Amino acid sequence: MSTAIAKKVNDKVSTKETSANSISIKAIEKKISSDKKSEKVKPVEKKAETPVIKIAEPVLTLEQKIEKVENLKTLVDKREKLEASRKKLQSFVVGTNNFNENIVLTDENGNSFRTSNSEVFTKVVEAINGTLISKISEIEQEIKF
Repeated sequence: MSTAIAKKVNDKVSTKETSANSISIKAIEKKISSDKKSEKVKPVEKKAETPVIKIAEPVLTLEQKIEKVENLKTLVDKREKLEASRKKLQSFVVGTNNFNENIVLTDENGNSFRTSNSEVFTKVVEAINGTLISKISEIEQEIKF
């Protein structure tokens, strides 16, 4: 009989624990669901897909291809000449003596202008170098395949 009473007591305790556990589980579930409600759901933005349109390049005839290659060769030759001029220009060294360098400008009529001022010489070399660099970059942008 004492075993039966102990069993009933255990059953009552288990039932109380179970009901207490279910109450705490329900409280947790309620808390979670209220937290979810308070969270704002951000709508998923769909980006409009733009179709990629490939422009078909026109088919070139043999003559057009040859002309394009010749034009490219001309551009490459110009670039090489400008690059050689720029490298040659960089080899000039301005001395400390104001009369070691000379610049001579001559026009088609035979008129000439000569100066040996090192400041003028330096500025002229810098101006020519800047012009050569810009021309080289222009030609490089024109070279397209």
